[in-house]
Amino acid sequence: MTLRNPSWDISLIDSVYALGAAARECQRAYQAAVLACGHVDLDRIKLLDGKVDRRYPGRTIDQEPHLAALSRIGTIQLETKHRLERLYTDAAMAYAHGANWAVRQVQVGEQPARVLFEVDVDGGCDFGGMPALQLDRYAGAAALEDARRAYERCLAAGTEAESIGRQQYVADHEASAMHAALDIAAGLPDAAYAYGVQAESALTFTLNNRALV
Repeated sequence: MTLRNPSWDISLIDSVYALGAAARECQRAYQAAVLACGHVDLDRIKLLDGKVDRRYPGRTIDQEPHLAALSRIGTIQLETKHRLERLYTDAAMAYAHGANWAVRQVQVGEQPARVLFEVDVDGGCDFGGMPALQLDRYAGAAALEDARRAYERCLAAGTEAESIGRQQYVADHEASAMHAALDIAAGLPDAAYAYGVQAESALTFTLNNRALV
């Protein structure tokens, strides 16, 4: 029995949905890593006082095994958290930009079977800003645009913080501005994912109403 290949629009929907599924898996993994780091908070855990001696050639040092274990666990979990945060950010941005790209392709009459990303020689994607989607007939257009603007604010805040951080001298008020910008920029992966959800719904609308958009 020969199976029919899915039409290009179904394949495109699957492509965007897969990006969203990848972002969700990364999101869950990152959230789990954040919780795991909290489990070894040295300010919360009561450390045991017992010590051991560790004899090396020519010297002997004492060590608190409970503290040493927690410190090592914390270091590993913190590194894991940072790596998963980067992974989540990349996956969420791919979801957001992939869904946005798919909508724009359909709007101009193209029929891509899957999302296409332009990558550099190192395999990275320079996503840049998020193009606004013109979907006047779409009931979720306002929510979609709000999500886009929230994402853009996070991008702009990250750029601002990076710019201040590169200065040779940072005044007190600039340091405050940098920390405020970093707080906003920290919301980038969640903002990207939220936009991806909105843009994926917009893609379904665009495909179902190709004659109107």
